Amino acid sequence: MSELEMPTVITAIANPEAEGFVAGTLYAQGWNVVFRAIDWTSLHTYLQSNAELCKNVLLIFGTDLPGADKKLLDSLNGAVRQVIGFSLPNVENQDFGVLNPLPTVGTDLISLVRGFVRAPLVRTNSVTQRKPRTSKVIAISSAGSYTGCTFIALNIAMELSLLEKSTLLIEANFRAPSLAPLLSMRKITDNSQWKKIAPNLSLSEITQSTSDDLTDFMGKVTDEFDFVVLDIGSISGLSNRLTDRRWTSTVTTWCCDQADELMITSRADYLGHHRLLQVIDLLQQTSIRAQLSFTQNMKSSGKRGDAEMARFLTAATALKPIRVRSLKQEARSVQAAQDEHATMVETNERSQLRKAIAELAREMAT
Repeated sequence: MSELEMPTVITAIANPEAEGFVAGTLYAQGWNVVFRAIDWTSLHTYLQSNAELCKNVLLIFGTDLPGADKKLLDSLNGAVRQVIGFSLPNVENQDFGVLNPLPTVGTDLISLVRGFVRAPLVRTNSVTQRKPRTSKVIAISSAGSYTGCTFIALNIAMELSLLEKSTLLIEANFRAPSLAPLLSMRKITDNSQWKKIAPNLSLSEITQSTSDDLTDFMGKVTDEFDFVVLDIGSISGLSNRLTDRRWTSTVTTWCCDQADELMITSRADYLGHHRLLQVIDLLQQTSIRAQLSFTQNMKSSGKRGDAEMARFLTAATALKPIRVRSLKQEARSVQAAQDEHATMVETNERSQLRKAIAELAREMAT
């Protein structure tokens, strides 16, 4: 199985309700469920008859599978790509080795199975369990390129800090990191994990060398700060990234599973709207835990702006987001902030764009 292919799955669960939940949830995500075994004999027969195909499948079994035991399942090493075991309620569990409680919510099941695809040799509860926390994590992403995603992330983080909320802004756009040049910084962090750049506002980054410890790092920062804002860049091809094992997809996957909010920014022009529709189409086929919000950037004035807003609302509201915002184009104000390597509150506090971003931050903080 290549890193970008959607998983192929065999289920081996006797309970029809449990099997229907697993197979139906995975099928709805576009994953190919090639066989649904009801006992060990049918499973073994299928594996022997389709040996080459089965080398690349995920086998999902339940502890209620008739005729199965640990020795038989261990014998499948090499015959299938990965084995995932679920303990079922009201079933006496034999010694099957490592088992997972069968999730009751589709997004939890998807998150767990994705985790096996990305990291089959390392499994912890942290991949599927969202730990209770008092902080709020907001991932700011982009539908396409040049949407102003980084600029919005920077200014939202600054506005949150002005509300007396301790805020950490994280550079996590591996493909096109932009925070350092926007702030005229040569390096975001040296030996420390984050750097204070203003009262209540700190800056950090996630790199290839630190991505392996992402779960521990995010646990630490959510304990330390009231808000964590991540600039994760473009999420085009989202469904493939969620099962991609490359380090560049690590943060996107974590944010879809663990963030409180995934904000998707888009341009208001025709091409920007086209990219937004592509992302929305992917999201309609992909279950994620994070709540969605949409921000249209660079909206025109007058009748053109009204038309841009109307088509944006039609597209975005289909996914029932927690908020939908539109920001008018203010090229001069944005350029002035970029020229001074500063935020809008520092260069043009009274601009309408700055006020709109401040209002958005206040809404997030309440």
